[in-house]
Amino acid sequence: MQLFEFERIRKILFQLKSYRIRSQVPVTDLQLKQENWAPYVQGTYFGEKNCYYTMKGTVELPSDWEDVAVALQVYSSLSEWDNTTNPQMKVSLNGKYIQAIDVNHREVRLDPSELAGRTDLQIDIFSGREEKKFPLYVNLLAIDRIVEEVWFDFSTIFDSWRAIRKFGGEEQIYQSCLSQAANALDFRAPYTPRFYESLAKAQACLQACYSQEIRQKVTVVGHTHIDLAWLWTAQQAVEKGERSFQTVLKLMDEYPEYTFLQSQPQLYQAIKEQYPELYQAIKEKIKSGRWEVEGAMWVEADCNLTSGESLVRQILYGKRFIKEEFDQESQILWLPDVFGYSAALPQILQKTNTPYFMTTKLSWNQFNQIPYDSFYWQGIDGSRVLTHFITTISEGYSPRPYYTTYNGLLDPYTVKGSFERYQQKDLHDEILIAYGYGDGGGGPTREMLETKQRLSKPLPQMPVITGDRAGGFFERLAAAFAHSEAPVWFGELYFEYHRGTLTSIGKNKKANRKGEFLLQTIEKLYSAYRREAYPQERLEKLWKKLLFNQFHDILPGSSIAEVYQQTDAEYAALFEEGEQLIQSLVTGETASDAKHRVVYNPLGFPRDAVIKVDSPAIQEDYLTQPTEDGYLLVKVPQVPSLGVRPLTMATTSESIKQNCLPLPRQLETKDFVVTFNAAYEITSLFDKRHQREVLPAKEVLNQLIAYEDLPMDYDAWDIDIYYDRKAYPVKDVTEAAYVEQGEIRDTIRIKRTFEQSTIIQLIHFYHGTGRIDFETTIDWHQHHLLLKAQLPIAVNTLEATFDIQFGNVKRAIHKNTTWDLARFESCGQKWVDLSEDGYGVSVLTDCKYGFSTAYQKIGLSLIKSATDPYPEADQGLHSFTYSLYVHEGDWKKGQTMAAALALNVPAYVLEDFDGQQDQSFLQVDHTNVLIDSVKKAEADEAIVVRLYEYHNRKTTCHLTADKKIKRAVLTNLLEEEQQELVIAGACDQVVIPFNPYEIQTVKVYFD
Repeated sequence: MQLFEFERIRKILFQLKSYRIRSQVPVTDLQLKQENWAPYVQGTYFGEKNCYYTMKGTVELPSDWEDVAVALQVYSSLSEWDNTTNPQMKVSLNGKYIQAIDVNHREVRLDPSELAGRTDLQIDIFSGREEKKFPLYVNLLAIDRIVEEVWFDFSTIFDSWRAIRKFGGEEQIYQSCLSQAANALDFRAPYTPRFYESLAKAQACLQACYSQEIRQKVTVVGHTHIDLAWLWTAQQAVEKGERSFQTVLKLMDEYPEYTFLQSQPQLYQAIKEQYPELYQAIKEKIKSGRWEVEGAMWVEADCNLTSGESLVRQILYGKRFIKEEFDQESQILWLPDVFGYSAALPQILQKTNTPYFMTTKLSWNQFNQIPYDSFYWQGIDGSRVLTHFITTISEGYSPRPYYTTYNGLLDPYTVKGSFERYQQKDLHDEILIAYGYGDGGGGPTREMLETKQRLSKPLPQMPVITGDRAGGFFERLAAAFAHSEAPVWFGELYFEYHRGTLTSIGKNKKANRKGEFLLQTIEKLYSAYRREAYPQERLEKLWKKLLFNQFHDILPGSSIAEVYQQTDAEYAALFEEGEQLIQSLVTGETASDAKHRVVYNPLGFPRDAVIKVDSPAIQEDYLTQPTEDGYLLVKVPQVPSLGVRPLTMATTSESIKQNCLPLPRQLETKDFVVTFNAAYEITSLFDKRHQREVLPAKEVLNQLIAYEDLPMDYDAWDIDIYYDRKAYPVKDVTEAAYVEQGEIRDTIRIKRTFEQSTIIQLIHFYHGTGRIDFETTIDWHQHHLLLKAQLPIAVNTLEATFDIQFGNVKRAIHKNTTWDLARFESCGQKWVDLSEDGYGVSVLTDCKYGFSTAYQKIGLSLIKSATDPYPEADQGLHSFTYSLYVHEGDWKKGQTMAAALALNVPAYVLEDFDGQQDQSFLQVDHTNVLIDSVKKAEADEAIVVRLYEYHNRKTTCHLTADKKIKRAVLTNLLEEEQQELVIAGACDQVVIPFNPYEIQTVKVYFD
């Protein structure tokens, strides 16, 4: 009988809700405009994709609407649910913007005083991102306040009963109260005195359910996650933000206790520029404490693909904006929807005064549930950050038992289920829920806020809402952990999902990598040679544009075509302005008999730089050789760290083009003996320097294989574990030629066809380096195929070392556990290495990030050609280089990092340069310490030098400059001064201590 009682009460609850609206009056005489005004009949279908319309009319309050709440109802379909595809609107009365409308916010509560007489109504409509027509309905509603109040009381307690039935607890008190309330209701004559008397009796029965005991606590934070670009453009995202924030402010006026949190300073900046009145209203709410601004990062950035310096700038610019605009110190790195988290992040957070980290995304894991929801996360250097995974359950969509969401509902079922889902209940009696519709925006609803009021009073065995700010929640969590043995998660937070985002939209990953190094190079050049002309404002704008395009649906490759049309233009503009800044830096005069140039090394260590020039001769005694495309290759030895060496072009008419020869089946260079099969795949690579074979027996090196790529769920996002079940080797050879021989390198060219695609590889064997470059150009016209290069390596190890931001991590190459199995595709920044004692091989890349490793195998993902959400993703030309680098010892002794940086960071040829030559601007005396960034200080005229230790070795390092140093001070990553440093030598050295994997930032003042 209990089941039937539950269903009986549910039915009565639905019936009660039906009396909420006492009367409904359609708004007539509507006009609709796209280009011209025309009459609009409610329910008529209209609309085209990504279009803007305006509707206008007048509303007049009926004279008999007394003692009712008045609302304007606007909707397209009451059954629609997807806020990412459906129309979104803005409602204005007498020219005043009131609130936005979307599928989750269909009513605007109005003050009757705003409707005195005939009132002008305007509805601004954005049609949505799909090519579909829709109807529109506009009504005035008379809402019975008493019915609505009782219905919220009734539904809150009924849903609490439903939660107790699902998650455990004593039901009897709920059944008793609800049965009495249901029996008290009298629906025979709605809106009569008898009807209202029954409502009062029912409400009294419901109030008896509340108790005084608080055992479980919940902090609820209003929130709307807004993707800054995804299934919409960046500008459309700003508009989503504007509509969402207006709705938030309207509901704040109605509910004085309502608080809201929003991240991403970049979005605030856009609102400030485009909607200044709205921005000012937001600032007032922040000042009053009702609007919590958090997030730390400029945007919610991808944390796999971005460089270490980019992560620093994300937080530097993000926290600075929040401080300057709102006088708030952002404490939480708020990344609910990012696809995995680098083990470098805890130290970055610690050194930017960001003590807390929040996400939910790892609850999407395919294989393993992270065993903690509240814990300390420890990075590669030992730094720890207090971390909390929101445990908000999702009743409507839950692909895994432990799945949680950042777009939480606020209802009793969700609150109870989320607390039960929490794994650290024994250490902390409180959870955090971020409630409100997101992705497409919108935020909390009136229904959620009514529920919040009722759950702020204790109900039996239900969590009680006791907090409404995320910062307060983390402070209480920290206090609880201070008195307990808190759990610790060591190393990276690998995301067992969305592995395809390491490869999708390869052009953006290349442009991002190139842009990161270009901006750092410009900063180094001006710091060394033109500090008085340092273009700080221009560089910050360029950085912020680069940082914006690191948003977690842009850089990972999971957005629509229009997003990438915009990024193409923005990257092109960045590179153009960057080159202009470099050209603006050089000065000097050109001699009459020769063209004077210098080779600049942007790296923080000396290197032999190989460059290409268009002159057939040079005056210096450097190694040269002609290239297959008609240029001169020059090897400039030992270009100083952050310094220059001369390069003087001689005048000659000599031709430098090499002859092309057929490629033999066996090729011997100075370092290798290479054997090819009939398809010109490498079947043997003998390392002459170390007298050993690089390939395992019966394997093929650099075998290109296209795998069928049909993931289970998210096309652009995912590579699933079964991807290798169907493989198509790329074997058809149309050209195999020996195109270069010389003192610097030997080069072969192999051209292949695959279906409708063409693959050309120039394979360069650089003499005396152990490095083989695969310079690759692909014209790709395939869909749902994942192209990988397979690189088998004959070394004996059970782990691979991967380059990450500011360091490296080791990952198992076996599948002994489900955790190992899940990492079948992992991120490497610039290199991955397999080494045994005495010998190793690294794979270096200039813009590829997705690696698969197994025993004696490295696979590199080159192209992933998804069709959703971008039907022509990755079609057309791709150009990139990856390298095989053989070395003695492990990657440390073999100097893999130096080789990878040489591949990624070109030496620049500067014309007419007037600057000190053959001398380092800055250098260090330890090979395990890398100078990463050199820039002007944010707040004064000092130079900031950022270095990091990457061998996991405690070190005391000397940083030497080319001029006298007046003062040097250690700072955090925000450039806040912490400790004076010792100046040594002839006042040109700074002594810097490093712990293993430590990032150190030094502010240097020169005489």
